[in-house]
Amino acid sequence: MKWTLWLSRILARKLAPQQLVDLAMDVWPHVWEHVPSERRVDFLRSAIEDILGIVLEGLSREERAALMNGLLPLAAREFPLSELDFLTVFVSPGDRYHPKDSEA
Repeated sequence: MKWTLWLSRILARKLAPQQLVDLAMDVWPHVWEHVPSERRVDFLRSAIEDILGIVLEGLSREERAALMNGLLPLAAREFPLSELDFLTVFVSPGDRYHPKDSEA
């Protein structure tokens, strides 16, 4: 696995950010075909949980809010909102903004 990390670091240094996104989009179908359909939700949840902190690192609360405001229309378009259980997910009111690296 060391060679994949080595190659990834080289690509990250040499390619422009949009080229990296394009590469990820080209590779994604090959990754997705190796994930069994019954494990896809767990795979995506785990991958997103692992990467979210890294992706948001360095963004202020205001930047995170702006990003989320931009993403919400996409989520509303792609997810069956009428079937989501917000009361179970958000069981108690309050501010749930607690980045992993902050002191809560």
